Amino acid sequence: MGRTVVVLGGGVSGLAASYHLSRAPCPPKVVLVEGSERLGGWIRSVRGPNGAIFELGPRGIRPAGALGARTLLLVSELGLDSEVLPVRGDHPAAQNRFLYVGGALHALPTGLRGLLRPSPPFSKPLFWAGLRELTKPRGKEPDETVHSFAQRRLGPEVTLAQRPQTSSLLNQLQSSLFKSTTPSLTLKVASLAMDSLCRGVFAGNSRELSIRSCFPSLFQAEQTHRSVLLGLLLGAGRTPQPDSALIRQALAERWSQWSLRGGLEMLPQALETHLTSRGVSVLRGQPVCGLSLQAEGRWKVMLGGSWLQTLEASGCVLSQELFQQRAQEAAATQLGLKELPSHCLVHLHKNCIPQYTLGHWQKLESARQFLAAHRLPLTLAGASYEGVAVNDCIESGRQAAVSVLGTEPNS
Repeated sequence: MGRTVVVLGGGVSGLAASYHLSRAPCPPKVVLVEGSERLGGWIRSVRGPNGAIFELGPRGIRPAGALGARTLLLVSELGLDSEVLPVRGDHPAAQNRFLYVGGALHALPTGLRGLLRPSPPFSKPLFWAGLRELTKPRGKEPDETVHSFAQRRLGPEVTLAQRPQTSSLLNQLQSSLFKSTTPSLTLKVASLAMDSLCRGVFAGNSRELSIRSCFPSLFQAEQTHRSVLLGLLLGAGRTPQPDSALIRQALAERWSQWSLRGGLEMLPQALETHLTSRGVSVLRGQPVCGLSLQAEGRWKVMLGGSWLQTLEASGCVLSQELFQQRAQEAAATQLGLKELPSHCLVHLHKNCIPQYTLGHWQKLESARQFLAAHRLPLTLAGASYEGVAVNDCIESGRQAAVSVLGTEPNS
């Protein structure tokens, strides 16, 4: 009788793990168990009354680097090429980046001229911060906070952490910082505003998040080449990437990000259809409350986490009305959109983005050593470990499948 592999959790990581397991030359029997009645995890798309697609989770996926290419390859394998909606490199949304500081929007500089002259909110040309970074010695600590790293290498101003009114419109700047290819000049400038970047990517505090775990390409660039900018230019940590017509198109058109016509939830839906066609058993509405291992003890999987303790501790009621009001105020203040929206959909995700705080890598290493020492038939995958982006989660699932199979699946 062949092996049976049980995948716990039907988010994109679990779906990707099941996908790659099912595509092995001699696939095991795969059972996917999901606690809720739907698959896809945080990826959820809702169509409004006028046909507009609302993304309740991630709203776009980055094509950059090997992980971005692997996701595009997966899209092609699922037959979704014709559904892809890219944001090309010449689109205004890809070319314009802003910081909201001191009650005003400031365009981030682009091109060489933009680096050689002062660009608010920075008081000095960013060229000098880059020159400073090239001359700084390599850090000696095994880990440090993102704020400490940016301040040490680039100076205090570019971290923007001392400006309490700074908020981020930098959600589109993450591509070069997650195991990416050589960044463009625009992306190098973006890497300077680390505090705003942490808010845009992790919704977290740069004084608490780990540079080694949150932005491994920056950490490795410094370790390998002493300079972050030099390391990124030379492709520190660059890995070979797969090839396909869709990947070549994304490179040729310099895609900034992409989505799908029916919303990103089309991706987990297509994965489910594929898994079912390959005989994978998908169990919905089956929450897992414990794992029992014969004669070697009992494990209990605890689900849940922080419930926005800071806001609740201050007596703030987390109502839909409150979040809608705050969103409309931000749009009016930052973008000048005074008219009320024609349709508004509020959805609160509690504890949805893992926070890789200082020492996160040591916790991961301890977990791996524990699993290996006790020879537990358990492999970890998901956003809680080595990346919160959709690409990271898909790759996490693929790596989990490789660990179980002992070889690369057919993809």
